[in-house]
Amino acid sequence: SYTSTYTAAPVAGLMPKLRQSLDAFRAYSADQRAKRQTFRELSAMNDRDLADIGVARGEIRHIASQAVAYANHDAKSHK
Repeated sequence: SYTSTYTAAPVAGLMPKLRQSLDAFRAYSADQRAKRQTFRELSAMNDRDLADIGVARGEIRHIASQAVAYANHDAKSHK
């Protein structure tokens, strides 16, 4: 019968997978917050200040994404 052949093995592997998924979601959420914060800070600057740091207004979204990607790569290489 079903009850006599059922084992808990699939369930035992569930918790590590859930933890891994939760950790990945938290990392993704942190990246998105950092990207939005960078975007907001750069967007708040006037064109002259942006030019002083070598950024065109149209590049802000790309720079925010790249900053998060670079920070993640840098953090992984120092582990």
